[in-house]
Amino acid sequence: MWVISLAAWTTYYRAKLKLVALPSINAALAHATGPIQFILHTDEPADFADVHFAGDVDIRLFQPDPSAVYQSYGNADRIALELAPEDANIALIPSDVMVSCEFFEASEKRFAQGKGAIVGSAARTLVAPEDCPAGLSARDLLGWSFSGERQHPVSAGCYYGEGKNVVGWMTYFRGPQGTVGRAFHLHPFAVRNDRVLFFNRETVDLDLLDRFSKDEIHVVVDPDEMAFAEISGTEKAIPQMAHPVSVGSIVSWARNHSTPLQRYLFQHRIVVQGTGEDHLDEVPANEILRILG
Repeated sequence: MWVISLAAWTTYYRAKLKLVALPSINAALAHATGPIQFILHTDEPADFADVHFAGDVDIRLFQPDPSAVYQSYGNADRIALELAPEDANIALIPSDVMVSCEFFEASEKRFAQGKGAIVGSAARTLVAPEDCPAGLSARDLLGWSFSGERQHPVSAGCYYGEGKNVVGWMTYFRGPQGTVGRAFHLHPFAVRNDRVLFFNRETVDLDLLDRFSKDEIHVVVDPDEMAFAEISGTEKAIPQMAHPVSVGSIVSWARNHSTPLQRYLFQHRIVVQGTGEDHLDEVPANEILRILG
């Protein structure tokens, strides 16, 4: 069984859910097994009365706290975690994120291998919500997201030696054989409900993974396994440095903004384009990890 946690409020994000996340989820569910239960928290349930969900749907009236938006998203996911039956698979998908068509099927395969959490990255992508194609394969979704005309300024700012983002949660290393990402901050897109699941910080992506051992966490590194893309407008921005992203700038940020588990996640080579066989990320990434200890 799959339980799919969704949350959307305000006209802007309700539209994003209907145009961005939900069509891609519905397409991917064609390859899932077992019953499907959506749990949607929204400030306007009537806005979803005629919307297609590829499964049963529990639409719940939810009034977010305007002064604590991220905490409100976290609280919606907390309710979904509490409602999910024991041993269910739980998908935690933001309203502005597209999933590739393999997402549910590939996650089920990893769960069958003993994994408890599926974590991955979703690059910010600059495109109108109504122009988001559902049902793309992982490789095609990454190619679509990383194409030049759709590359969001935040994503462009993540490139090692090129971008100037102050925040170093994700770094892309570009080489002749492709592009590889190294990330401290990854999102738990799917988890197994085979234990007490909870998180203490604002949102599910900050510390839910602490409920799992390292061996139980599957980091998506293969661009053909599954993929994600976050659809963002230009209102999403990150402060810029005067100099390009470097070992020093990443270490400076990560010293105070990464946990030991997130530093473990940074060890993984996330191939997003090509093969990454030139391994240009390894020397700077290893130096970053050495300094952080």
